[in-house]
Amino acid sequence: MGLFDKKICDICGEKIGLLGNRKLDDGNLCKDCAKKLSPWFEERRHSTVEDIKRQLEYREKNKKAVMDFCVTRQINTRNYTVFIDDHKGNFTVARKLDVNENPDIVPLSAIVQCRVEVEQQQLEETYTKDGKTVSYQPPVYNYEYDYTMRIKVNTPWFDDMDFRLNTFSISSEKRNELMEVEQTGYQIVAALTPNAAGMQPGMSGMNMNGGMQPGMSGMNMNGGMQPGMSGMNMNGGMQPGMSGMNMNGGMQPGMSGMNMNGMQPGMSGMNMNGGMQPGMSGMNMNGGMQPGMSGMNMNGGMQPGMCGMNMNGGMQPEGNSWKCQCGAENTGRFCEYCGLPRPF
Repeated sequence: MGLFDKKICDICGEKIGLLGNRKLDDGNLCKDCAKKLSPWFEERRHSTVEDIKRQLEYREKNKKAVMDFCVTRQINTRNYTVFIDDHKGNFTVARKLDVNENPDIVPLSAIVQCRVEVEQQQLEETYTKDGKTVSYQPPVYNYEYDYTMRIKVNTPWFDDMDFRLNTFSISSEKRNELMEVEQTGYQIVAALTPNAAGMQPGMSGMNMNGGMQPGMSGMNMNGGMQPGMSGMNMNGGMQPGMSGMNMNGGMQPGMSGMNMNGMQPGMSGMNMNGGMQPGMSGMNMNGGMQPGMSGMNMNGGMQPGMCGMNMNGGMQPEGNSWKCQCGAENTGRFCEYCGLPRPF
């Protein structure tokens, strides 16, 4: 058989056009049959003809699941919508919930991991002098961010349902847009992992790939993001002007922050490794409270006349417990999981 001879699709038996062949491990697949496969499927080249036939049988059965899907909740993003059927315990990620698109209907119980991943791009700002491009001294940088929703699932046909939460990279100057995208991401995490109120980062939450910059909203290590919080740099210390993070109990309004690797000059908050720096308010992790510092109790309970937070439990409970619409039980003013304020 010559190089340019027409091939036959091993699935439907039709002739394959010159540029229409999709190679399988032991055969050929036409582009029309390839379109019927799951959009999350990535192992086509390593699949056999029999593997593809079995998946196409599943995809036909999936159309019935799409028609029977009853939307009880949905979260819209800029690219996809997350649809949830609480009655049957299923979810799907799609642009449209119809038989033509035939989005994969997946049990909520099949979710292995759900998190938001943030990628940062650092762009140096320059100016022109005598016809040459010159850097500022010290260098000035602009930052852009991309958000990816990563959902790992345990299904026979695919393992990941990853998609971008933003269409174009978002500048650090667009703080409202950054916070909106982050909040959407955490709403998806809360919706798809309703039993994860005590889940630690790595199972749900945000994964940082470069450090948050000023104006970005923050992260609570155990309880999700709180409204109006600004951010945290996971890798290189806090950036100037940023407010902080609570390791155990969620950030409280008006509190400033903490640096994982060492506080930068002029910043308020806590130093994880070496005591307070000159002019800094807050707390020393190793040496107890310093004179004139506003207060937090490292071990358990507020001291008389001190303001602030308890490192092991966040702010002290304010009355009876209440249940957030995401399903988490709370005692404070904000939901420790999704960040929504107490409704009363």
